[in-house]
Amino acid sequence: NYRALEWDEQHQTYGENPELGVVVEVQEEPSTGPLEGKFTFTSHEAGDHSICLSTNYTSWFSHTHIRLYLDIVVGSTKPDVEHDRSHVSELAGKVRDLNQKLEDIRREQQYQREREEDYRDLSEATNSRAVWYSVAQIVVLLGTCVWQLRHLKHFFEDRKMR
Repeated sequence: NYRALEWDEQHQTYGENPELGVVVEVQEEPSTGPLEGKFTFTSHEAGDHSICLSTNYTSWFSHTHIRLYLDIVVGSTKPDVEHDRSHVSELAGKVRDLNQKLEDIRREQQYQREREEDYRDLSEATNSRAVWYSVAQIVVLLGTCVWQLRHLKHFFEDRKMR
């Protein structure tokens, strides 16, 4: 945690200035923050670490005095079990939602398969009826042709005889 206060000449006290900011730099990775806040970093290697704190005032000739309160906690971090549990619970909820959606998709696919099977059977039955209707028409046509030919043959034979 850190907090920066600027010297106020009129009141002769240190006070907060919203324009004041603090630049925190750890091993060449700068981060700019407000005049009060928290800064954390995790090191992957043990050893000495350098932390450089500076303000966002750029004037070399500024006579402003700044008081900086700094609270540094050093040590290994303990795992945030509660955060991990909530994260796992959140992931478990998402997995349950995905499983529900997957089950819905499977049911929809099964329904579509059954509909496709019913319509395929209906189409095959309709096609079969159309084929038999065509065969029946051909038989009727051939029967009509045979009857007409016999009738014409008898007609011409009767005419010839007269």
